[in-house]
Amino acid sequence: MKILAFDTSNKPLTVAVVSDGNILASIESTEKKTHSVSLLPDIQQVLKDSKLSIEGIDLIAVAQGPGSYTGVRIAVTVAKTLAFTLKKNLVGVSSLEVLAADGSEDKILVPLMDARNDNAFAGVYQYQDGKLVNLIEDHHTSMEKLLGSLKQHGSDKLEFINATEHLTDLIKDVYPGAMIMDTKDSLPKADKLAKLAENKPVVSDVDNFVPNYLRLTQAEHDWYQKGHKKDGNISYVEEV
Repeated sequence: MKILAFDTSNKPLTVAVVSDGNILASIESTEKKTHSVSLLPDIQQVLKDSKLSIEGIDLIAVAQGPGSYTGVRIAVTVAKTLAFTLKKNLVGVSSLEVLAADGSEDKILVPLMDARNDNAFAGVYQYQDGKLVNLIEDHHTSMEKLLGSLKQHGSDKLEFINATEHLTDLIKDVYPGAMIMDTKDSLPKADKLAKLAENKPVVSDVDNFVPNYLRLTQAEHDWYQKGHKKDGNISYVEEV
């Protein structure tokens, strides 16, 4: 099976074509680029390097979030468009799970994305029989609450992934013996995203496939602050 996988949910951009577990081509960029500008050319490049056309792809795998609102929207929009127009299967994978895939197989893995104000997007994972298992669902939380929820695990059993300098300081105060992989060393890998996608269900309704933000966007927050009710059938975009 030939998989096109990409992740633009954070500052790094990663794109890969994987065939039956073998990486045919990949691009990983940490340069400060606009993902909306670089994603499609990078997809074209990995297809060219793989000597494949987009029609030769069997599955499209995308990091569905959480992460940068704009970054997640870009990847999901491109993935939906390709899947719909080319009639290809689509799979969404947690951006946090993609980060966790880079962790140690003998640790409790805690992938993070700094959400500011001592908050984070976080999940808890563990390798079992060579596969990642989700122990605590991805969620938006305070670091205090997250660190408190991990007390049943010994400090030396924990590995935090993608921790900013500030989050690292918070972690060390509570778990001085934990392994910490900082942001520069915990880059998402599209080939690992592709591998994770192989064991995920295919999206049954591409039209209704949406980013997993894990918290309200600012527009939604402002909408509800005005007294509007949460109704999935009503747009939070106000007519003027």
